[in-house]
Amino acid sequence: MDADISTAEGIRSVIDSVGESRLDALLFMGGVWEEGAFTERYNFMQSPDRETRYVIAVNTIAPIELTKQLTKNLVSSNNPRAIFIGSLSGLDNAASIEVANTASKFGLRGAAQALKIALRDYKIGVTVINPGNVATEEVMADIEEGRFEQQVPIPLTDIISAIEWILKLSNAVNIGEINMQQKD
Repeated sequence: MDADISTAEGIRSVIDSVGESRLDALLFMGGVWEEGAFTERYNFMQSPDRETRYVIAVNTIAPIELTKQLTKNLVSSNNPRAIFIGSLSGLDNAASIEVANTASKFGLRGAAQALKIALRDYKIGVTVINPGNVATEEVMADIEEGRFEQQVPIPLTDIISAIEWILKLSNAVNIGEINMQQKD
């Protein structure tokens, strides 16, 4: 299913596709950033306002609204979890020059902290995983083509292992955040 989750209609289509199905976990791995982000081409002053709104809508607003609307589906699970993929750039004093992306990742962390409180009565565990560069096809291509410095990115299997670990924990435990940094 394709949906533009930067819009209310796109979020509604996701909710409608889930219907009344039970969800054991909501895993929000979506993320977008500005044109030219993480390259020398990125220029905050040239970044259009619509791009800022789009990045924040996808990275911050959509996870909030999807979690709210899917709470009814999650509570039918014995150990419901909402897991969001953030970024190290959303941590205090770790911002990158990409203003909208950094702001959206800070916002995601704040939203997750508030959701943990707001959903306390529903017993939904809320976690944000904040990784550095992950070895996705895009990151590997950026390294090979010289857009990123030479590095060993975090294996995707490590992100998956962290998610699996969270899902295996008892319903007595909540993990607020996991920060995954590359070794120097």
